[in-house]
Amino acid sequence: MVLQFEKSDGQTRLSDNFRVREFACKCSRCNEVLVDEVLVDWLQKLRDHFGVPVNISSGYRCEPHNTEVGGSAQSHHLRGMAADIQVEGVAPETLAIYAESIGIQRVGLYDSFVHIGSGTKKRFWLGHEGTNVDTFVQEKQKTMNVTLPVLKRGRKGEAVRALQAHLEGYGYSVGDSGLDGSFGAATEAAVRQYQADHQLSVDGSAGPQTRKHMLGVL
Repeated sequence: MVLQFEKSDGQTRLSDNFRVREFACKCSRCNEVLVDEVLVDWLQKLRDHFGVPVNISSGYRCEPHNTEVGGSAQSHHLRGMAADIQVEGVAPETLAIYAESIGIQRVGLYDSFVHIGSGTKKRFWLGHEGTNVDTFVQEKQKTMNVTLPVLKRGRKGEAVRALQAHLEGYGYSVGDSGLDGSFGAATEAAVRQYQADHQLSVDGSAGPQTRKHMLGVL
């Protein structure tokens, strides 16, 4: 259900971590704020999973503002059914892959943010050009070097964070620290369990075979 508020309702809490003001149109003219409850639920799930703030750069847009920023005339922002977001410390690509893994049906991957929509008609796309893709995982494969580096205990960085996102997406916990980009004992244990469950060589290191299997190449 799409809820209707006024900007003066900004402090009204919509969920554990989101308030009306975060979804308000960025213009100074309109007063109405539309917010879809389903969208809030999705964003809260992202917030709970990553454990860090989800920043909304664009939520509801009135028609004049949507035109000013070059939005589509059919934009879901106009109905309070979309939000452009950034998650602190999480690469947009990692965020898009995780959003796909939990069942969000409308996801747009941009250079610096991810568009999340509450619509049920599936559409994934890349950038302002709106290039449609079937899955962000397969799109990653196209740009990935054939020889993938081995990720193992002690490694840190975005590659490890992406690995952790895949593991969590498949239901393997990487520990209380979540997607921290640090390959520790919990991540190693998750890799070992994934390898055992999928009849891969069990060594606790995410080498080319394990990583390609997660990406659907094998």
